[in-house]
Amino acid sequence: MNKKGFTLIELVMVIVIIGILAAVAIPRFINLRRDAQQAACDANIGAMRAALSNYYARTALSGTASWPTSLHTTAFRAYLQADTLPKHPGTTFDYNTLYNSGTGVLSTHTHT
Repeated sequence: MNKKGFTLIELVMVIVIIGILAAVAIPRFINLRRDAQQAACDANIGAMRAALSNYYARTALSGTASWPTSLHTTAFRAYLQADTLPKHPGTTFDYNTLYNSGTGVLSTHTHT
């Protein structure tokens, strides 16, 4: 008989190889996702730092140089494009928790 097809051993070997590839690829995908979220968070913080500097410079020109008391104040949000703080990638984290109104410093945020 000359039947064409795959033997059970060949099919099992293909399934094992696919399983090994999946075991290697899934953790790398998870790391890539976390890295992408970290990069988006860093970009958001950079944009808000630039807006904070702009806000301080504009208030200095008017003679009342001061940092905003919160990132949520209306006067500061006017410097942001959408009049609101950027959304944190993946969670409901509030960037205001990283802000020090006394020094105007916006700390970085690390994803775990």
